Amino acid sequence: MSKLYAIHGGESIFAIVKADSKEKAFDVFASNQVGDEIIREHISEFVVNSGLLEDFYKDDKGSFFDDFTGEYPKRIKQLDKQEQKNYVDSWIEGNINQFWNDKPQFAAEYLKELNNSLNSSDNYKAEFSHEFWLDTIKRVIQKGDWYEDFDIVKIELEDDNYQLIYDN
Repeated sequence: MSKLYAIHGGESIFAIVKADSKEKAFDVFASNQVGDEIIREHISEFVVNSGLLEDFYKDDKGSFFDDFTGEYPKRIKQLDKQEQKNYVDSWIEGNINQFWNDKPQFAAEYLKELNNSLNSSDNYKAEFSHEFWLDTIKRVIQKGDWYEDFDIVKIELEDDNYQLIYDN
């Protein structure tokens, strides 16, 4: 039997979803976010200092992008060009595989599109499967950076006529 769930991301978004469980409610919500251009850009635009790629553009010592100079940090600059490329590429690939550690097909899909973008014109438009979008939107939201105070609350009014969903 379907139930109602309130889904909120702080003051950014509020939705009511009909689903059989909290997990299914999250699926329905994510499915309805697939058309949101802002989250799509966050995932599909391969820019090293913004979006999802920024999360992968680092090693265990920090980001490969120096915000002040726009260059590699000193620890990377000391390597020759081929070593830099190999080192950075290896970390990016490892970080991507870690992000989708339980769904390697999505890591492979992201890497394929990333490589396509690197080998094409400036206006490359990544094309991901619907399943990729659903999974990745959920991961981005679960990471906690997308919505403030994201939560899914089952609406239960059988015994009461009031239920607080979110209080700032």
